[in-house]
Amino acid sequence: MPMIKALPTVAVAVVAAQTGVELGETPFFTGGNCTLELDAPMAGAIVLAIQGSPDNTTWTTIRTINAAQSVAMVFELTDLPKYIRTNVTTAGTAQTLNPFLRGVQ
Repeated sequence: MPMIKALPTVAVAVVAAQTGVELGETPFFTGGNCTLELDAPMAGAIVLAIQGSPDNTTWTTIRTINAAQSVAMVFELTDLPKYIRTNVTTAGTAQTLNPFLRGVQ
């Protein structure tokens, strides 16, 4: 089983929600834990919401990351939903992020 799941690339210069990704296989099972990792810190005043959904329709923010916090580049996510996505809620400078989930057991 792969321990890493890529999320869609995020263009943070534009306010937009990305496509939801279905979880559900080991180690990304509903109710489980993982880390969200960014390939670079965010520049500018960007705010990135990590959102979860039970049905890929209704979304709830489960974690918010601003540019200052993004320096850490690794964030714990607990109680995983069935679907997950990123949503740029405050745009910033032209930058592309490649977020991924790393499974923990």
